[in-house]
Amino acid sequence: MKFPRLFPLFVLLYLPAAFANKEIPIWPNEVSGNNKVVNFSKKPTINNRAVTNVDSPEMIYVPPAGKNNHSAVLIIPGGGFSYIMQDAEGLDVAKVLSQKGYSSFVLLYRMPRDGSEINRNNAFSDVQRAMRLIRGQATEYKIAANQIGVMGFSAGAFLAANVSNSPDANNYKAVDAQDQISARPDFTALIYPVLSLKNGVTHVGTRTAMYGKDISQQDIEQYSQEDRVTAKTPPTFLAQALDDGTASPKNTLQMFDALRQNHVKVEMHLFQQGGHGFGTGQKKNIPAKNWPTLFSDWQASLVPQTSSTH
Repeated sequence: MKFPRLFPLFVLLYLPAAFANKEIPIWPNEVSGNNKVVNFSKKPTINNRAVTNVDSPEMIYVPPAGKNNHSAVLIIPGGGFSYIMQDAEGLDVAKVLSQKGYSSFVLLYRMPRDGSEINRNNAFSDVQRAMRLIRGQATEYKIAANQIGVMGFSAGAFLAANVSNSPDANNYKAVDAQDQISARPDFTALIYPVLSLKNGVTHVGTRTAMYGKDISQQDIEQYSQEDRVTAKTPPTFLAQALDDGTASPKNTLQMFDALRQNHVKVEMHLFQQGGHGFGTGQKKNIPAKNWPTLFSDWQASLVPQTSSTH
């Protein structure tokens, strides 16, 4: 009979679709799947989902499809804190990284709203907690505990830079043993980022969501991420298009200068075309589509030199 010969092939084809992604609540006693989502796609076969409200912060785990490189990336999508672009800056990115051997964790975080300190700290807390969970479960996911990074897009890059510059900030009270683990990323990637709060550089909508319309000059100077870089900031990868009309390329340029001044390893790529929100860039036949490969080559170059302990 032919059936026994076909069955293993059926299993191999079926398993990735059934078990490829896993939703992971990041706080105790929470249930995943309670978040509000809209789909911007006009094609039923293509998802372009955006999360509009997060009641249950979670990570969506995407395992490596290629040879496991034992590195992991916490992906923080953007959306100006009005949305979280779950596909374009989350799962689509994870799929590309998966082919390069990465374990990816797409973060659905509580968004800052109206400059509320509570909401802002909730977002910071979700990022810290996610980093600690990934590192605490590194063995389970077959990743190296000193090869765990963070990747942020647009507004999500502010959160990524924040945990990179202030991994041990006291944003929340410890809830279990996982919170004793370091939240410091071993590497950071900031893609068309919003990092500065300064006039003429920042994206005003993102700044308003985080710190309100009446942000003080003191807060602008204190919380602009380029001014918070230290020698302990992780090695950083920067990528942006020069024709970005939403987030000024000055965000990337000023961050690059700050990293260099603090002797932090940094690689920067400025593309002539791409605009804002190009995601993986795979749909555009322009050089910006190559940033994931540039990133993975850069990150691989760090691995032999990584000596951080957690």
